[in-house]
Amino acid sequence: MSVFSDFDWSWRGVRVRETGAVIAFNPGLAWDVIRGGHYIIRESLRKPAAKLSIIPAFDPRPPRPWYLLWGAMRQAGLTGPAYADKAGADLTIHFSDQTTIDRKAGPGMTLNGSCLDISKSHVAKTFQDIFGYSLSLDPERAKHPYLEKGEANGIHDASIRDTPQARAPGRVYQKLIDNRTADGTVLDYRCPTVFGDIPLVFLKERPISKRFANFNSRVRIAAPSECFSSEELTKIKAFCHAMRLDWGGLDILRDAIDGRIYIVDVNKTDMGPPLALPVKAKLSAVKTLGQALRDALVQRLL
Repeated sequence: MSVFSDFDWSWRGVRVRETGAVIAFNPGLAWDVIRGGHYIIRESLRKPAAKLSIIPAFDPRPPRPWYLLWGAMRQAGLTGPAYADKAGADLTIHFSDQTTIDRKAGPGMTLNGSCLDISKSHVAKTFQDIFGYSLSLDPERAKHPYLEKGEANGIHDASIRDTPQARAPGRVYQKLIDNRTADGTVLDYRCPTVFGDIPLVFLKERPISKRFANFNSRVRIAAPSECFSSEELTKIKAFCHAMRLDWGGLDILRDAIDGRIYIVDVNKTDMGPPLALPVKAKLSAVKTLGQALRDALVQRLL
C-alpha cells in the first residue's frame, strides 16, 4: 500500500484520512518536509540493531517513516517484512490514528492492542482517577479563562474562552495551564513512553502566540528525572497502564501557579522525532527509544 494513500490531496493542502487533520501547503511545510526528509534518509542509511527473533504483524498497517515508532523499531531490531501473518506472529502492533477503536485485540502479545480510547475526555478522566485532581471543568460555571477543544486526536483546535458558556457536543473544557517560561515561550513536555516508562523527554518550546499550534521554535532532550519527581513518574506509569498504552507519547504541562503536572493529551501514533530537534539529536533519541523498546520486548517475549 502506497504511503500516498494515507492522504487526500488537493491544491490547497493534504488531509489525513484517519484523523481528518488538514495540512495546508505553505513555505513552513516545505521546510518541515526538508527537515523530516533529512532525518528519514539518515535513519534509513544507519545500520539497525541486531534483528530480534520476534515476528511482528501490523494492524491495520505499519508505521510510516514520519512516525516515531518507525525509527524506534529499526533500532529495536524489529526489521522484517512490512506485513506478517497475524496468526503466526509473536507480536501484533496495533497502529491507527483513530481516536476510538471498536474492536478487541486478538490472542497473543500486542502493542497497544487494548488502547481503544484516547479521546480528550477519557484522558482527562483517567488523569483525575490516577492523580487525584482535575484537568476538566464546567464551562457554565467557569470564572477564569479556560480551554475549549475537540475530542479527536491530532486536530490542534484548542482556543481560550473568557466567559461561561454551555457545553457543545464533541467539545471538552479544561483548565488553562500556565506553562509560560521566563523567555516568553510556553513549554511542553513530550514524553515518549514504553510500557509506562519514559526513556527521555522532549522539551518543546514555542511562542505564546502559537501555544496551541503544531509548531516548535526549540526542542531539547532531557532525562525524566530532570523534569519529574519520583512520585510523579510513578503516577505517570500508572496512568499509562490505566490507558492500556504500551507505546505512545504523552503531552504533559507543569502549571506555574500550583506547581502540578497535567497530562493533557495521549498519542499512540506520535510523529517524530520533533522537527526542530537537530538531526544528530533525532538519531540519538530514536536509538535510546529503540533500545528501551527492545529491552521491554525481550523481557516480555524472550
